[in-house]
Amino acid sequence: MAKTKILYFITALDQGGAQNSVLTTMKRLDKREFEPYLAAGKGGRLDGKTKREVKNLFFIPALKHDVRPRYCLHDALALVQMGLLMRKIRPDIIHTNAPKAGILGRLAARIFWRKAKVVHTFHGLGFAKEHGEKHFNFFVRTERFCSSFTDVLVFVSKKNAAEAAQLGIGKGVRSEIIRAGIDFERKLPPNFNPASKKAALKIPPAARVVLAIANFKPLKNPIHFVLAAYKVLGQMKNVCFIYTGDGPLKEAATNLATHLGIDRQVIFPGWRGDTDELLAMSDVYASTSLREGVPMSILEAQAHRVPAVCYDVDGIGEVVSNNRTGFLVKVNDISALAEKIKALLRNNGLRERFKENIARRDFGEFTVPVMIRRQEQLYRSLSPRKRSGKKPFFRRRKYGARRKFTNPTGDKK
Repeated sequence: MAKTKILYFITALDQGGAQNSVLTTMKRLDKREFEPYLAAGKGGRLDGKTKREVKNLFFIPALKHDVRPRYCLHDALALVQMGLLMRKIRPDIIHTNAPKAGILGRLAARIFWRKAKVVHTFHGLGFAKEHGEKHFNFFVRTERFCSSFTDVLVFVSKKNAAEAAQLGIGKGVRSEIIRAGIDFERKLPPNFNPASKKAALKIPPAARVVLAIANFKPLKNPIHFVLAAYKVLGQMKNVCFIYTGDGPLKEAATNLATHLGIDRQVIFPGWRGDTDELLAMSDVYASTSLREGVPMSILEAQAHRVPAVCYDVDGIGEVVSNNRTGFLVKVNDISALAEKIKALLRNNGLRERFKENIARRDFGEFTVPVMIRRQEQLYRSLSPRKRSGKKPFFRRRKYGARRKFTNPTGDKK
């Protein structure tokens, strides 16, 4: 029996939840049944590593990460390059991820390769009103248009799915909830010593550690992390804040920490390959993100039983149980964020109780095996059928005006 060819598109192979989900899926799909391909823009931090690990990898030279008017010619060229790749591979299913690749990939599929079924995954809605009303409305209108020639929209969080429905994105389109998954059995080096790890980062052995693992982009909101650290350090001295990652706002965050006089206690070590070790030595995980689908780094923190303090956005509330495994605070309330961090740092009993609650919680739906099983069942439901004639540009709707969210596994929630 011929294998089902699946062509994945993602804007760039940077470190992030979307990239991790796509790469994990490609590696763990049943290769007896599925033949995966991956296409991405050039220049991502994971380009070299992915070349070594992924067999069918292609780069789209014109696919740029940012959405800017100056890239419009690049976008047009990228659309053609993506379309030509589709005709070369002749996939049965095209699965797009991330806003830019999702828009261009779906347009290319409708223009160049209508034979394929088209799936798009929202790893969080990649647009927010904090970027401006015009920017937000542009993306909403664009996503509405692109959903009209998408066979299945996949959401990693229920809150994202509900918001998309409210905005009129995907009306009448089949929708699925498939969580991003991680391996909850975390591996640490033999004889791992938290004190030695702290010493390597020039952190005093008795200092409490607050950690964030994210890039320095506007939606991750690193400036609020620095401001919250300033409020905490105004009352607690023996605390160190670590924000890993890189991006356009790193210089601004570093300069702010220096200006506030906290640069010795707020560390920006760049992207790290030892995040499990950093989590293992941390007391609190903090997130100031303005948008999240399923936050992979917070899942990893929970796997290490590290309580989290986060802005209550999108799918974070589906991972962190407020007042049980962490604290959720109102978006942009820096003072509340700082107060909850201080509460966890000062109260050992509270922190231990949250750790016990994390240990008792069932995270089954956020595991890699469940994610892969649901992806495979989705693909099987889209297995190509022999049909004659060309497909129309816009899909015929079988689901009516109401959105229907299905559980492809039949698992009980």
